[in-house]
Amino acid sequence: MSLNILTSGNFSISTQLENKLNMAFSLICEEEKLSNCSVNLKILNNNEIQELNNKYRKKNSPTNVLSFTNEDISKSITGDLGDIAISYQYLEEESRQQNKKFDDHLIHMLIHGVYHILGFDHENNEMAAQMENKEIKLLKKINIDNPY
Repeated sequence: MSLNILTSGNFSISTQLENKLNMAFSLICEEEKLSNCSVNLKILNNNEIQELNNKYRKKNSPTNVLSFTNEDISKSITGDLGDIAISYQYLEEESRQQNKKFDDHLIHMLIHGVYHILGFDHENNEMAAQMENKEIKLLKKINIDNPY
């Protein structure tokens, strides 16, 4: 299991946050019984995530997190589940507005993004509740309060 973390621009994350992100990813893999898998996480600025959001979702605005499931034929061999893009700037502002710790919010968005890659969404209330419950359960294991 591996989480590959890349940053763009002037953003960097602490070793402590990187370790927490890796721990959160390991917990998801354990909880969902995934082995030999990886996810790529790229931390972007608002302009970069807005470009992705416009290109892939036809929404010309920044957002907090985007997930891209790996549909490649090699997925079963490589274990690469997909890619997650998170806007550092968007999360900074969202954290302030929602009175959340930035690190906790970033970890939550990683978990949220991985569940999207695994096929969960919030298009209907039943699946949204199931996804949120999974997120809350994992966050509690790493001492992060319910974000909802």
